[in-house]
Amino acid sequence: MVKVVESKRDLNDFVYFIKKLYKDDLHYIFPIFSVLKKELFTLVLKAKKYKAILSVRENKVVGRLLYTIEFNKKKNRFICYFSAFDAINDTEVAKELFNYMELDVINQNVLYCEGTFSPYDPDTRRGILVDGFDDDPAVLTSYNAPYYSNLIESCGYYKAYDNFGLKADINSQVQKRLETVETYFDNHYDVRIDQINLNKLDNDIHDIHEVLLTATTEINYQEAPSIEMIKQVAENLRLLINPKLIRIARENLTNKPVGFCLVFPDFNQILKKTKGRIRPIYILINLKKITRVRGTMQYVIPKYQNTGLIGYMYKKVYDHFDSMGINEFEGGTVMEENEKSLHAFDKFGGRIAKTYRIYGKELKS
Repeated sequence: MVKVVESKRDLNDFVYFIKKLYKDDLHYIFPIFSVLKKELFTLVLKAKKYKAILSVRENKVVGRLLYTIEFNKKKNRFICYFSAFDAINDTEVAKELFNYMELDVINQNVLYCEGTFSPYDPDTRRGILVDGFDDDPAVLTSYNAPYYSNLIESCGYYKAYDNFGLKADINSQVQKRLETVETYFDNHYDVRIDQINLNKLDNDIHDIHEVLLTATTEINYQEAPSIEMIKQVAENLRLLINPKLIRIARENLTNKPVGFCLVFPDFNQILKKTKGRIRPIYILINLKKITRVRGTMQYVIPKYQNTGLIGYMYKKVYDHFDSMGINEFEGGTVMEENEKSLHAFDKFGGRIAKTYRIYGKELKS
């Protein structure tokens, strides 16, 4: 039976289902449940922008799914984007959830579904993990049991495209390459790299949004997020922000923002121990034990693309790794067709470590 989430009690069932589903998994890291509940309360119960559904058997939750409808300018059509798909290893459960979603969106004249994407920020936690199950997920990445792809494919979904999770070595050779990029850029461009300023966060968010609007290209699967969305993401991720690791590039002459990169300490290394709870003292005590960072986003306006600006920004971040005890860097997910980014990462000792799949399905009215 499918149950629509319509109350706080239903929402609790939706949020905490994964606690039972993954209680024995060695790699799964629970989200901060209080934050997740707050997000979903706004999305599902208050704004009603998303619909959340549960699959229930004998009064027990055995699956869940979250979805929304948005207009995609690139494809010039409305699309159903789904996320938070979790279920026991049972194709009937998956079919029950996806059939309900599909009938619902067909009734709204929407004939294509695609996912998984994270609410708010589709650059994080996107795709079903299909390769790379032997490692803990880094912060803001997805993780799921290996059988998920079979469940989704049993519902008639096919690969839309893959995203690759990338890792890079941190060593003297990479350091020298970044220093070369820094020297070249300094000699050819009058651009400075600023740390994000938490005291002027609204100004920095405005600049990040300006870069996103200008840098969006045909390789991106959707338009730039709104300032309101960026502010919401920043608020949700405030705990993860280390100003040394988040950089905005600005022209010295005009003070115009021309690029940015977002790098976060891998708080999952701490949250794995807290089991989805916020324990501020424990987190503060263990901050220095974080040894991995993740670069979630990097964008440069067209004028500075292929100039080495991305490498220049990351050099400024890289300079702090040694003092922070960082020995591992994981990049943001890169779409398989984005050959420029894959090649650039490869030049700095990068390699594909994980594969996340976006699934799609054309529906019949």
